[in-house]
Amino acid sequence: MITLILALGCAILAWCGIYFSFDSRPWGWASTAAIAAFLAASAPITLMVRKRMERIFLAVQTKILGSQEQLRRKVLALQHKMQSGAKFQSRIEKEQAESIREAIELLEPVKDLQKWNLLAMRQYNTFKGQLLFQIRDFDAARPLLAKALVVEPLTAAMQMVLMYKNEEMKELEKTFYKGTGRFKDEKGSLLYGLYSWILLKENRLDEAIAILDEGRKKCENPVLERNWEHLVNGRSKRFSNADLGEQWFALHLESMPQQRVRPQDQFGGKIRRGGFR
Repeated sequence: MITLILALGCAILAWCGIYFSFDSRPWGWASTAAIAAFLAASAPITLMVRKRMERIFLAVQTKILGSQEQLRRKVLALQHKMQSGAKFQSRIEKEQAESIREAIELLEPVKDLQKWNLLAMRQYNTFKGQLLFQIRDFDAARPLLAKALVVEPLTAAMQMVLMYKNEEMKELEKTFYKGTGRFKDEKGSLLYGLYSWILLKENRLDEAIAILDEGRKKCENPVLERNWEHLVNGRSKRFSNADLGEQWFALHLESMPQQRVRPQDQFGGKIRRGGFR
């Protein structure tokens, strides 16, 4: 906001300076000078703020990556000692959640930049909301993701999951159609897979079939095609989005199958930056 005010002030001064300095009142030259002054004032500030935000986001990612590496080593060490089971999994998830909450604290300086960048808080909400969703703190993630920058399908899918958990089916449907309108072709596969899964859980079989039929034609995704075939042939129990991969399991609707040999798969996935550029 301050950046905009300063830039507008410079533009007005430049316009007045040129316009009233000549008897001919050169409106065109005054306007050109105003635009140049606006850009000259706003561009350096915008660049500095962007670089500052990038450093903050990088620090958060570095913290999470470091914590994940420590967790991987711990998982391997404990598995060599033949430790496993629900208690073991709960312990690892607790440590992962603690490390992510520590990383979230590193995001707080972004709040100080909102007066310079109008999108700063939306980027903050997006990143923090995604991290809270990752550790299943859905109540805390909900208000943040509601104000998020939706620049990738996973963010829209997270919003839909939270609406489903909160029984906000009308809002969920609106978010689905808005998301599939924005993310074309293969990018929309996750949203079609998710919405058909929800419809099936709600015993709305005919609607799930219709959504999958639309999705398989638009996205040409084999998972959507296969699930559509299962439903139209009465094999609803064979419906599965597992082959959508990491993004599907990141929604915490189903558990990823445990792999004995490669425990790092669960904690070593690529961190997503959501709406940050």
